[in-house]
Amino acid sequence: MNNIIQQLAADFAAVFDGKPWYGSNYRQLISDITPEEALELPANGHSIVRILWHMVKWRKALSERLLGNTSYRTSDGDPDNWRDTATLDAQSWDEAKKQYDALQEVIVSELRLRNDAFLDIEFLPGKTYRWLAFGVLHHDLYHLGQIALLKNIIRAKN
Repeated sequence: MNNIIQQLAADFAAVFDGKPWYGSNYRQLISDITPEEALELPANGHSIVRILWHMVKWRKALSERLLGNTSYRTSDGDPDNWRDTATLDAQSWDEAKKQYDALQEVIVSELRLRNDAFLDIEFLPGKTYRWLAFGVLHHDLYHLGQIALLKNIIRAKN
């Protein structure tokens, strides 16, 4: 039985462009965010585009592992974990969305190829695919909530 991994793939799909329990999916949430809104930097916070690049960073970590790249390493301290705001522009907003979309395809298709036993394999000591995949899904949900909140604050202000 592969119920857990298939549900995990379905959850990634629902969050991306399906009907998640909590409301708007990723595509619905970002579809009408303008580059200007995405780049707006709130006081003591992150812009929407910076948050999306951060999400891309950790989705890439999962994707690389699922594709068998055992040498791939990433860390909270990497410079691309929270990109320098001076490097972000309208083009980077479009690129972040493209990369997020591409990584979605990799994650869902690779998860669907696996069985539940795969989730308990350690890719590093003490780090299983279950831990990483559920962590990335939860991470996305956390930051999508932030993006929704920022979008509402920016629009209420303008």
